[in-house]
Amino acid sequence: MGLLRDILARSRDGLVELGRELRRPAGLAMLVVTLVLLTRWSLTEPTGAALLRPLWAALARLSPLFLEGLVQHQVISIVLQLVVPVLVIWLVHRKRLRDFGLGAGEPRFWLPIAAAVFAIQLPVVAFYLGRDPVYRRRYPSLAAARHGGAVFWIWESSRLLYMLSWEFLFRGYLLFALEPSQGTLACVTQMIPFVLMHIISNKPISEVYFTVGSGVLSGLLALLARSAWPVVLLHGVGAVLLDVVIVHTGS
Repeated sequence: MGLLRDILARSRDGLVELGRELRRPAGLAMLVVTLVLLTRWSLTEPTGAALLRPLWAALARLSPLFLEGLVQHQVISIVLQLVVPVLVIWLVHRKRLRDFGLGAGEPRFWLPIAAAVFAIQLPVVAFYLGRDPVYRRRYPSLAAARHGGAVFWIWESSRLLYMLSWEFLFRGYLLFALEPSQGTLACVTQMIPFVLMHIISNKPISEVYFTVGSGVLSGLLALLARSAWPVVLLHGVGAVLLDVVIVHTGS
């Protein structure tokens, strides 16, 4: 009986301590991000996707684009990756969005860095990636957007929102929730689910390895800038620029 009481007592103490940690910003953020990514994945699987068919049918009355699988995936991702963390910050953490990277931070620090990176990014996209047959076959991801016109710009606008949600989830919410307890090590911790998402998305192995370095450096830039916006802008503008070059140039 003594052994059983000891087991129960230690188990109870462990659960109490776990509950205490999950109420702290770091523990809660890790749990929320895990559930967001799991839900995002499950709602794009056949069983989960069936649950949302009535919603897509209703939205298709506004635009047939909502019947496209990629558009549905984009909408799901934006809602889960942006709206859910924002609500958690307001209602559970009871803090300001800028406390989690959605403020301007220190623009005098990050604007020159972002401008320098973009100056490098522009010719790489315009004269290398935009002319690469592999990229020209793959992008824009939505086939209907490859013909230009209104559909193209609607898709690109949604891509900007997606990049905001994606970067905010990792380089905003998760990163700044982890920082008080982990310091700059938070750059590494937030990189792990970021890389895993690239793996389950069947990205090329070279790209997966690249995300290890880019994930850490993006996290460091966000921490130093006290804002996720430089990473959001660089990622979003880079993605849209690639699609513009591919669709609107004959090279």
